[in-house]
Amino acid sequence: MKSSKNLFVIGFMVTLANIFWGTNSFAASANVKNVESTSDEINILADIAVIDKTEIILGVVASNKKVSADVMDFAKFLIDHHGSNLTQVLEMAHNLHLKSLNSNQSNKLATEGNEAMMKLGSLQGKQFDKAYIDAMVKGHQAALDLIDTQLMKQAKTESIKSFLSNTRAAVAQHLDMAKKIQQNLQP
Repeated sequence: MKSSKNLFVIGFMVTLANIFWGTNSFAASANVKNVESTSDEINILADIAVIDKTEIILGVVASNKKVSADVMDFAKFLIDHHGSNLTQVLEMAHNLHLKSLNSNQSNKLATEGNEAMMKLGSLQGKQFDKAYIDAMVKGHQAALDLIDTQLMKQAKTESIKSFLSNTRAAVAQHLDMAKKIQQNLQP
């Protein structure tokens, strides 16, 4: 019951995120203090939001397939973790009074995520397991590289630096987990 409730909440968050990104607007309360940010930091939030959204969607795809127990557990784990991270991104965006949450990089990441979703959508069973875990290894490695080579260097405020540091640690953990599952899937 808890799992289906979590999936509903995550699905609802993804829908809200799609609405915000689809209209290029982000409503913010007038009662929230204006927090200073740079355009680089807005781009950081946009990039991380798309990464989180993609991992959630791919996790939902996996959780709706007949997959191995390890893959199912990992997909649910990622839905939960990336859902929590996406919530933090949306809260920060709200506090920054953002009117949009996208960047050139986030648009590229969204396209790559859509391509992965289309590739995985038609696969089943062991083929899906392998392709999904391969995509998770590749995607989490790419996310670490992006955080290390670009995003950490662009962060100016302590709140964004701290958020990125925590996000990086979680992504590294996810990558390690995915690599272990990948090894177990080898024939």
